[in-house]
Amino acid sequence: MNNHARVVRTVLTLVVAAGVVAGCQQTEEKKPAAAASSASTAPSPTVDVAANSKQVCDAALAVSKEHFVGMADDAIAAIDKPVSAKEAGAKVRAHYTEMAEGLRKEAARAADPQLRAAVENLAGAIEKRLTGPDATKVEAPDLDPTLKALDTACGR
Repeated sequence: MNNHARVVRTVLTLVVAAGVVAGCQQTEEKKPAAAASSASTAPSPTVDVAANSKQVCDAALAVSKEHFVGMADDAIAAIDKPVSAKEAGAKVRAHYTEMAEGLRKEAARAADPQLRAAVENLAGAIEKRLTGPDATKVEAPDLDPTLKALDTACGR
């Protein structure tokens, strides 16, 4: 029963995190028309910062969502087929590691320095988490400030 309660708490935490990420996506979906029309009416040999920012924000959102949902899926699967704490921790660590790597790639693509910093800060917070005692824990309230900063940089 204790293990079941822990799994339910983990799933609820991930649902909240995925909800934050998904909620941000809804706001972002309202903006593409303006960004697309400005990009098509004013071709430029330089980088269209607005279009680039939208692409980077969408990709960073997709990376985050993929791994938060993956952790939730792993936790739900553990209800029917329990895994050892070591295996569960390894899966969490792998998701956070891949999320940080994916965010670093997206940060490198960002033309807007504020957006680049926000994505790098989130990746850095995840990497810092991986070196500490909470590296294998799903619950990550320590990431909330950097997730919110990314939302702000993405105009959400």
